[in-house]
Amino acid sequence: MGPSRKADRRVVNACSRCRQHKIKCTGETPCRNCIQRNAICHFEKEATKVQITRKRLSELHHRNRELERENLGLQQRLSRTIETTPTPQYPGENSPMNSTNPAVADSESMVIHDEQENVNMINPLSSGPPEYITDPAGKPYYLGHTSTWSLTVRLLNLTHEALYKCPFPSTAHHIDSVIYDLKWNGMRSQAVPDIQGLPAIDHALFLINATKFHTGQIFHLFDEANFMDQLYRFYENPVENVHTAGLWLPHFLVIIALGKAFVGARNRGNMPPGCEFFRAALMMLPDYSLLWKEPSTSAEILCAFALYLQSIDWRTSAHNMVHGYHTDLSTRFTNEQELVRCQNIWWTVYILERQISVLMGTPLSISDNDINTSLPLFPDSPLKTATLLIHVKLSKAFSRIVNALYRDTGDMESTFVKSTQEVLQRVADVASELRENFPVPDQGALSGISRVSGYLNLLYHQCIMLATRPFLFMLVEIRAKGTDPQTEVPAPIQLLLQICLESAKKTSQILGSLQEQNLLECFLPFDLESTVSAGLVVTMASLVDLPLIANRKSYLDMLLSVLDRMIDHGNLIALDKKSKIHQLESLCVNLKDSPSSSLINTSDPLQLQQSSLQDDTLAARISRDGRDSYLRQKIYAEGQREDCGEEDCEEEDEEEEQEQEDLATDAYRWANDISPSQLLEAANMLEGGSLLDWVDLPSSSFLFGFVGGE
Repeated sequence: MGPSRKADRRVVNACSRCRQHKIKCTGETPCRNCIQRNAICHFEKEATKVQITRKRLSELHHRNRELERENLGLQQRLSRTIETTPTPQYPGENSPMNSTNPAVADSESMVIHDEQENVNMINPLSSGPPEYITDPAGKPYYLGHTSTWSLTVRLLNLTHEALYKCPFPSTAHHIDSVIYDLKWNGMRSQAVPDIQGLPAIDHALFLINATKFHTGQIFHLFDEANFMDQLYRFYENPVENVHTAGLWLPHFLVIIALGKAFVGARNRGNMPPGCEFFRAALMMLPDYSLLWKEPSTSAEILCAFALYLQSIDWRTSAHNMVHGYHTDLSTRFTNEQELVRCQNIWWTVYILERQISVLMGTPLSISDNDINTSLPLFPDSPLKTATLLIHVKLSKAFSRIVNALYRDTGDMESTFVKSTQEVLQRVADVASELRENFPVPDQGALSGISRVSGYLNLLYHQCIMLATRPFLFMLVEIRAKGTDPQTEVPAPIQLLLQICLESAKKTSQILGSLQEQNLLECFLPFDLESTVSAGLVVTMASLVDLPLIANRKSYLDMLLSVLDRMIDHGNLIALDKKSKIHQLESLCVNLKDSPSSSLINTSDPLQLQQSSLQDDTLAARISRDGRDSYLRQKIYAEGQREDCGEEDCEEEDEEEEQEQEDLATDAYRWANDISPSQLLEAANMLEGGSLLDWVDLPSSSFLFGFVGGE
């Protein structure tokens, strides 16, 4: 039986003609088919046959797409250069020598054809004219694209408009620098401010160490050796030295102001903790034109000021402190220690500028392409080196999100989905290092979560939510406007929505772990930002009724309990954020219960007739959709594998089916974490313009059509 079957099998090395026509080849030279048709029989050399893994093939496809985009950009820049360069006219320009190269013409027509086939999509959070809200005095405040505060305002306006046919009252929104009051009119005095009540040296050391614990691993706010040396000299005779301390004194005051806020000190009324020291530091701060005489110390002071101002919701003032201060100070160093200090300062300014710009939704001050400053190395602390490296990479991911996904320009067009794909791939690259150096312990683990690990992992999930929540907001827009509720959402977009929701769930779990260990940052804005961002995602998911998150209420309750902890520590901003989430949740419930509304169809209607919506999980739908796509692709692939035998093909089919099942079941494990491979799988699924055919909103910010089409 064995020999007879071998005789019937297709040979491994088929001739080129048989392989092209997908017919069985006898393997002889020449083969019988070519003899019968009097055709040239040609066999490829075995040395030219290469086998690679599926992962490597995917990487090559990705690299090829990158090169194509770079080539297109070079062609466009070249064409613009040619257009702007005056060309003298000579006789005989239409001669064959000056005619267009057919290869170039074909290439250009191909590029235009590809562009016309792409679907045109624009981020709904950044398209259209700029949006503002006004305070009671009529002063406008810009709603930044990436700002969570801005997203809250948009969602409240959208849901309130859908329910009551009028926007949410503008007087109900808080605006910049109104929650806390510094009790200072901004005027400086030449006299030394009253700084009575300075802490004793042991108390000052306690406050400085509190600031080091909460910020030392992620920001550089002072050079410890120089700072502490001046501290001891100052306390030898504070009454006299207060007049000669120079820049060190406001630097010291802002550091202990932060320390007082970190230890949980509370002031009466609407004055923030540490306000008396911070206000004195502000009044002693010299003009910007004088700060440049001591650039290193000045940069450290301004970073500390920006961090405090951002924490009390004085966003504009905080942004002004660091905006435009991107100067490579390494040229001023005199020794290795000074170089490391300057590098620390530079990257702290960079990280703060990126994060504050994202929090406000303002443009970035400098392009990442113009940055050539190296990262400092800490040979005695590899973990500190890894912390800074991952922190900078995540900040660069924020840069890419702002520039590629939230840019309010008309040239994004069909690049939005591709840019989302690229952003997810970049975040996946950071995820590998993050999981290796700063893993999040499982529930019930022997060791708890560290503060640095919590901060970096929250920042990682903030990147994912920021990149994917425009798709969720678009569904909310459809839901609120009651347009086409039976819209089918394709599996790749559903996968993006699940990634967004899984990041919100993971954010809730990390914040809960930090709360259990009393490691929540109740003054710095970053834990608060992650809490509100995750809360908005969970609330939006409830409005569109996506069957992607079980026990939604438990996650929202966890996030609200985190806000309660911050409120208990005197954070008035958390009180306002909690109020807005409650208002949005109430509007969403009323909108879902309104008679004129109906749910968006994110499931197969036939499947819904057979089982309940709760039982039909996204992973199962992705499995079905992926299996259908797999079977369709298999039909085509059969003709491409004529050079393998039937047994080999069957084994390959079984391997592909197993990989397909593994990909589908991966979604069930996302409750623990989103692995880099899962992010890459999601990014690779974002291919093809047909993914966005599910949207048809004439009034929506998602614009669809052909580029240059009618």
